[in-house]
Amino acid sequence: MIDYKKMLGMKGSTFNCVVEPGKIKEYAAAVDDWSDFFWSDDPTIQYAPPTFSHIYRSGKMEAMHMADLTRFVQGEHEIVYHRPLHPGEVISYHLEIVDVVEKEGKTFGPMAQIVLQTILKDSENKPIQTIRQTFVGRR
Repeated sequence: MIDYKKMLGMKGSTFNCVVEPGKIKEYAAAVDDWSDFFWSDDPTIQYAPPTFSHIYRSGKMEAMHMADLTRFVQGEHEIVYHRPLHPGEVISYHLEIVDVVEKEGKTFGPMAQIVLQTILKDSENKPIQTIRQTFVGRR
């Protein structure tokens, strides 16, 4: 049985991405959102859909490297939006395990809840989004 408490405080590598205007449109099309804000060719008007930031983060969760992710499902998912993402911005991603709870499940035995927090920051190190995901699984 894995001791997931050891994961508390683990961080992933910080990485940067550029918000590209064309990618904003591709994402808006994929989620079937035709708002003028997403489709504008004017960079002073265009901004990214709220969940756009997830496309860059996929597969970058090395903070979770100790967890057998085949045993986990995603539980809660919370996003705090501090401001919109704009085209041309360089954003940095900061991932950290901020909480680990181990307990006995009533039906399936020992369980773990792992909370992964991602903070997106702009070039001035100000937060853009705070994302918290809770993963629940058997130990």
